Amino acid sequence: FLNWHNTGEGSSFDQAKKLCDSIKEEGVRVYTVAFQAPNQGKEILEYCASGTEFAFKAESADELTDAYTKIAQSISDLRITY
Repeated sequence: FLNWHNTGEGSSFDQAKKLCDSIKEEGVRVYTVAFQAPNQGKEILEYCASGTEFAFKAESADELTDAYTKIAQSISDLRITY
């Protein structure tokens, strides 16, 4: 996923960006968590998140727990409207 393989459809990085763009265009709020991820992984996850406040980085179990706690708090604050 995060390596640069040309599949005839562009690199996997480009494919992931297109998929993320499509999801966000539909109004989906995207949270990402990069746990001990390499730089390329962090880059695509930051790109895919709905904004910087939705992209989390964690290098330890405590940071990972903190990221998911923040996501859970954010989700619990959501209101569905029609």
